[in-house]
Amino acid sequence: MKPEKRSYRKLQKPEGFKSFEVIVGESDLWIGVPEKFDCKALKREVENLVRDLRAQLNFYIEKHPEFLRSLKPVKVEELSPLIAKVMAQRCKDCSVGPMAGVAGAFNFFVGRKLEEVGVKEFLIENGGDIYIKRKLETLVLLLPPSREKRYALRIPPGEWGISSSSSKIGHSLSLGNTEIATVIAKDPILSDCCATHLGNSKSVEEALEKVKELPGEVKGALIVIDGKFVIKGEIAKPYLIKGA
Repeated sequence: MKPEKRSYRKLQKPEGFKSFEVIVGESDLWIGVPEKFDCKALKREVENLVRDLRAQLNFYIEKHPEFLRSLKPVKVEELSPLIAKVMAQRCKDCSVGPMAGVAGAFNFFVGRKLEEVGVKEFLIENGGDIYIKRKLETLVLLLPPSREKRYALRIPPGEWGISSSSSKIGHSLSLGNTEIATVIAKDPILSDCCATHLGNSKSVEEALEKVKELPGEVKGALIVIDGKFVIKGEIAKPYLIKGA
């Protein structure tokens, strides 16, 4: 497969941070870290981790193909790789298949690796799924495919997973009719699974029902469907980017 063009990354320029990309197979991550860190050394650490995670997950899927195909939660053995176990655990919270949380899972483990080597603030973007740990507020731009105007979310300081799903763009499977469904939670695996769950909404009414059923750990959710916004939580209130 040819690498997907991610032109939106040109917009990712957080002040005081520098960035690097890690591409291993279908995994394509953009990582921002404070300027004092050596990106070459960090890139090697992250590349090794991503290769290892992919190998573990691919080996597990070879033995348990239902883990890849299922659109519902599946059980995994106690001795399964940790990445498979956390994906299987989190997908139960919103009744989707474990692969719904794969991008968030990679983001989570990369974040833990960065912390392990001394990086206390970071921004990780993986196919539009974001994991941040930052002392300052972060502006996250939303790009619904059919809208001329651009909207953004103000994400407060702290540790957050911000994940999006769409039935209009992207290569991930979606069964819904949403332009974009974005979920904000402390856990990036949970936000990824829940974004898939909301992205499968076929109508405004269905989206409203699904939003009500989200686990309490979800701090914000936003769905654009049939030209309308469905919003949960103060943190998910969008505002218009002037001039966009």
